[in-house]
Amino acid sequence: MRKIKLLLVDDEEDYVRTMAERMEMRDVGSRVALNGEQALQMVQDDAPDVMVLDLRMPGINGMEVLERVKKTHPHVQVIILTGHGSDREEHEARRLGAFEYLQKPADTTRLLATVRSAWRKSLTFLRESKHEFDRTMGAAALAEGGLIDEARSHLATSRAEAKAERATPVADAPVEERESPSRTLKVLYVDDEEDFVRTMAERMEMRALGGDVALSGEEALRMLEADLPDVMVLDLRMPGIDGLEVLRQVKEAHPSIQVIVMTGRGSDQDEDDAMRLGAFAYLTKPVDITELMETVRAAGRAGSQTT
Repeated sequence: MRKIKLLLVDDEEDYVRTMAERMEMRDVGSRVALNGEQALQMVQDDAPDVMVLDLRMPGINGMEVLERVKKTHPHVQVIILTGHGSDREEHEARRLGAFEYLQKPADTTRLLATVRSAWRKSLTFLRESKHEFDRTMGAAALAEGGLIDEARSHLATSRAEAKAERATPVADAPVEERESPSRTLKVLYVDDEEDFVRTMAERMEMRALGGDVALSGEEALRMLEADLPDVMVLDLRMPGIDGLEVLRQVKEAHPSIQVIVMTGRGSDQDEDDAMRLGAFAYLTKPVDITELMETVRAAGRAGSQTT
């Protein structure tokens, strides 16, 4: 599976390069532009799938970049990321075709999830554009041959097929890499807050992603001796062996286990340490259950490719 092609555009160089490094740690290929002019040239030379775009920049501002990109490369999904926005600007950005409008400072995990959603929309746009071109050219060829009724039938059939295909979501991986519907992921939820973790496990069970629960790092490591999960959802702050140490030991002994760190009291340093130790994702509590579900399934797919 190829990397997402991401272009980050911001005149704050230290900020945007740090953001690019964090995206690269999550296997998202990132390029950086430090102003609007540079961004437009980079889009012209090699269009990205997704652009994360600041609004306030000297020269060509973000709103103008957005408008020009959507006119020339409509498949590029543009995420506005600004620290000086307003409701009026958000409305204008969405009118011009922005995929999402986020405020700085953006949580890395939320930004990554937004980038991935935008990428899926970009792929869908390209797929539908190709189908529309093929439909039009096929119908034109029939019409030029005098087969008017056949041309109309071709268009109607092609549109019905396209509508059916749109009902099938674009996945993050090729068909052969997706998780089989018949296979149940084994998930281990690790958190010392018993009510929280058992409720979370129950809610995930309703989505066919239930699993075992461990209330400490020590208990989690003992459970691995009996049965290995595919995915571990791991709190950081726990008495005794904390989450980072559990993560280190798990990835050293069982690198195929995908570990999703989830914490309510983390920091940028914690996130960097977790990703360096091999975490699949870093989520901040409270976590939307749909986001957690999607992350667990993505981790399961990633794990299946390492075994």
